[in-house]
Amino acid sequence: MKKLLIILLSLLLIPSYSYAGKWHTNMKKQEKKDFANYVLRAQSKNKMVFNIRNVPNRPGLIKFFDKVEDHMGVAEKGIEFNLSYSDVGDKNDWSRWGKPGFAQRFQIMEPYKQTTKKGKTKWYRVGYFIPNEVDTKKHTISLFDFKMLYGKGEKTVGPSYNFNNNSFGWLFNGPNYRVSKNEVDEAYYFDHYAVNLDQKFSPLKGKWVNILINAKWAKDGFLHLWIDGKLRSSYFGDVLGGATSVRFKFGPYRNYMTDATDAGLTIKDAIIRYSNVGKADSCDELWSGCDEITRQLKNQSQVHGASAVVLCKPADADNEGTCENLGYPNNLRPF
Repeated sequence: MKKLLIILLSLLLIPSYSYAGKWHTNMKKQEKKDFANYVLRAQSKNKMVFNIRNVPNRPGLIKFFDKVEDHMGVAEKGIEFNLSYSDVGDKNDWSRWGKPGFAQRFQIMEPYKQTTKKGKTKWYRVGYFIPNEVDTKKHTISLFDFKMLYGKGEKTVGPSYNFNNNSFGWLFNGPNYRVSKNEVDEAYYFDHYAVNLDQKFSPLKGKWVNILINAKWAKDGFLHLWIDGKLRSSYFGDVLGGATSVRFKFGPYRNYMTDATDAGLTIKDAIIRYSNVGKADSCDELWSGCDEITRQLKNQSQVHGASAVVLCKPADADNEGTCENLGYPNNLRPF
């Protein structure tokens, strides 16, 4: 548990700062056509763009594929990312904190006009495959995430699904936060909940995994996560944190790599596949058998198939950041 808490502190307690200038690059005509055909579904189709900080799209970095039926399981269509440590992207990723090799990404995201406005309820789906040999010792691969927007700026992190130190975690903001302002900008520091998912409950790599999320982005909101049709996390409360809209992103974002290289570890190439990624107003637009999905919900928060649920609080002027185990699995409602 102590090791887990240290990892969460490094992963969660650093705010997200907005940055000036352009946020994205548009897809070319053929790229938009390929993503619509192979990957994107429902409201995400023809509505996504590339993150401006992506590594260069070199030959072989991304590959679209048709139906796959082999040792990796089954996916009708999808995209494969072949991420190499030699892929160097934006300096604010690669050289963050002044040291080369911190982070790299290739993310597809919503432009500002397609983000979900406060008070709205949406469904999201992400299918992914990570081979068993992919290793994240002392670093992280974020598979998809949400960003909280205040106006047009990203000023804090939102919910994210991460493969960190060879463990999978579902992370999201709690209701409590503070705002720190300076001469240029402001940052939002949230308390975070971290649900450390138990792979003994259900394997989360070495096979196709399908994730479904239902979110009401509001102060009186909710955030529910299903994995392969089983409810794993259900939270009722403030999931907005004063934001005006929420941006959805997917694609591999590998970060904290300097923790691994400082320890003498080699960052290996990583293959990540995605299929059936999209946003919709209803479950039926993304999933078959939604009655079984919604029957698992109750009018209270709950967690299933986790090894721990942790609450992390950010540092302030008088106190260091802390993480506290909330007593799961003895308490099925730790939030």
